Order: sequence, then C-alpha cells, then structure tokens
Amino acid sequence: MTGLLISVRNRQEAETIITACPDLDILDIKEPNAGALGAAAPQVWQDIADINLNNTSLSIALGELSEVVVSALADLPPNTQYVKVGLAHQRGLNWIQAWRAMQILILDSAELVGVIYADYQAAAAPAPTDIIKLLSKEGCRTFLIDTYQKKQADLFDHLTRQEFDQLKMMAPEATFVIAGSLTESSISKAKQLNAEFVGVRGAICEDSRNGQVSAEKSKHMLKLVKSC
Repeated sequence: MTGLLISVRNRQEAETIITACPDLDILDIKEPNAGALGAAAPQVWQDIADINLNNTSLSIALGELSEVVVSALADLPPNTQYVKVGLAHQRGLNWIQAWRAMQILILDSAELVGVIYADYQAAAAPAPTDIIKLLSKEGCRTFLIDTYQKKQADLFDHLTRQEFDQLKMMAPEATFVIAGSLTESSISKAKQLNAEFVGVRGAICEDSRNGQVSAEKSKHMLKLVKSC
C-alpha cells in the first residue's frame, strides 16, 4: 500500500495534520516560501519534534546543498528519520564530496535522502540517472523525486512512467517518494507508479502551497492514497 508524506511549516500545522491524520506515514518539515526544499528554523524542528507523533516518521528538509547551514545539523531532533538536501545548481560540480560530508554530520539514526528533481534542467541539477548511480554506491536507501519549480507544472509534466521505471530498476531495493505539485486528480496516476510514498503540500492547503493546511483536505488525501 502506498504511504503518504505531508509537509508542514510550523507546529500549528503539524498539530492540525497529526490530529486529522493520526495514521500518517511521514510528517515533513519545510518552509515553502524558501524554495522546493526550503529549510525551516531549527526551533521549528524542535517544536514539531516535541509533538506526540505516534508511529508517524519525521522528515526534515535542509534546503539546497549549497545553502545548508552546517552548524544547524547539530540541532536536528533525535527522532528525525529522514533528512533531505536538494542538488540544485550542482550540475558539473563535485557535489558527491559535500553529500558524503553531510551524511557523516547528520544523526546516525537519520537517513540522508537522495533528492532528484524531475525538472533537473531548470534546477541546474545533476541528471536523475547520475544521482541514482552515484548515491546507490554511497549506500543511499531512499530517493525523493520532486519538482524544483512549483508554479509552472506538476511532476508528470517532467516524468514519464518509463523514466520512473528506469530509475526504480537502477535501485530496486531503495524506497522511492514521489512529489511535485501533485493534486487530487493526479494521485491515482502517482499511485500507478508504485512508489512507496507520495508527498503533498499544496494539495492539502486552503489556497496555494504557501497557505494554511486543511484538516479536511488532509484526511481526504490520506483516504485517496490509502484506497486500493
């Protein structure tokens, strides 16, 4: 069964989501105003980590690799399970060295997720196949396929079923999360890819991805994702 990831920006939103969806798989912390993987303040991380999350895993976005505040890594809550760092503007650079250093610096209990932008050309990021090849050798076990630009299109304007299947075949033992401006109408298509998790933000907000999260929309999205 496909799992659901929902991104929140503060403790109030987190409490709304956890109350509405106690069976949520992954609660992700990010600041949507700061980009596709915008980092929230470390105090926000701690405020949310202090909530009783039951069996919901905690994920934290740290922004793009070139933007990460290394000193903030010491503030990652001990119950963090996933840490996400984007690779925008890393095309042609020796980004793997910085990624390895990041892997060493984060908590032993947390996984550093391999982030792939489906619109990698717009992001000036490495090609998806290159990321899979390099990070699989580094022991990366979880990959997020997302979009860098959030206003122009959704994931399926940049990623075909054939392209996803190719990436999945390159790392058959890995866990895949797919996201990128997914809406209620695209959830069924997303589920057909057979990724382990689907991630949303804008689809459960009252307005845009920068708006307030909705308890009712969140419950409805969880039901859609979990339905057979």
